[in-house]
Amino acid sequence: MRPSTLLFAPLLLCIVACSSTPGDAAFRSGHPDAAAKLYRQGAERGDAEAAAKLGLLLSKTPQKDYGEASEWHVKACDLGSLSGCHSAGYAYEYGKSGATQSYNEAERLYRKAAERGFMQSQYNLGSLYANRYLSDDVEGLKWLLLAQTSARSCSSHELCQWILNDPPQHIQHLKQRMSTQQIQMAESQANQWVRVK
Repeated sequence: MRPSTLLFAPLLLCIVACSSTPGDAAFRSGHPDAAAKLYRQGAERGDAEAAAKLGLLLSKTPQKDYGEASEWHVKACDLGSLSGCHSAGYAYEYGKSGATQSYNEAERLYRKAAERGFMQSQYNLGSLYANRYLSDDVEGLKWLLLAQTSARSCSSHELCQWILNDPPQHIQHLKQRMSTQQIQMAESQANQWVRVK
């Protein structure tokens, strides 16, 4: 399983199981058509969570009458959903859910959630730099360190433990190509960001 898939797949389960939006009952009872209709109604009225849930539903179970999942992820993001921003970033990073692959667009969308403290987006944003899809090692290390800071508060959860362990070794790869001064700069920026928040 790809690392970012680990950070994306749990969102659908948690978003539908952890809250109550019109459409959730239909989704849980195995009626994706009815759920999609209710989610779209909510999204069109400005409900960010309904838009996010519709995007996630469509990414798993496409429905021809509702457009592309990525469009709903972006709408959810625009309405203020952090998980919507993350899902939209994921769609653009991998060219999934109707999105054309664009690392710059993925960066923009992940950043919207990362700057508001969304741990998964912080990690995925940092991974874009670690994988050299974007070029600024200091910025990449900063976001990975911030994701790990967030993960320490939930270290008993599998996702948080995964971020702390960093199996793709993004932090190690970045540090190997950075000077001591660059590493210190990234650490300082991460610490300053945490203090401000």
